[in-house]
Amino acid sequence: MKRLVCIMALSLLLWPACSTEQDRASQGENNGTEAARQERQVYQEKVEARLRELDQEIDALKIKMRAQKEVDRQQLEQTMAELDLKRAACHRDLEKLKNSSEDAWQDLKVGIDAAMDDLEAAYEQAASHFR
Repeated sequence: MKRLVCIMALSLLLWPACSTEQDRASQGENNGTEAARQERQVYQEKVEARLRELDQEIDALKIKMRAQKEVDRQQLEQTMAELDLKRAACHRDLEKLKNSSEDAWQDLKVGIDAAMDDLEAAYEQAASHFR
């Protein structure tokens, strides 16, 4: 009987320590989750800002393209159509990012970075016609 009482007393003394460790672990997970959420938000805002800039630059190129001679225009229209497809893909990828879970966004980041690089390269190619 003494043993049982000692075991119960010991377990009652250790119970709060276990609970505290669990609380600390849970708090660490929350801090990690919050950091990941903030990292995602910063990345999303960066992509949105760059995509807005590219949208404006592409629209300005379209205006310049309309002033070109007919022979040049056909090639430029094809280039601009490809540019529009890449731009639409970036916008779709950004929407996927906005709707993704906290865990899945890192997987999307690689594809978004590649699509943005592709769009920027296509923009530079199209813009080179006007330099």
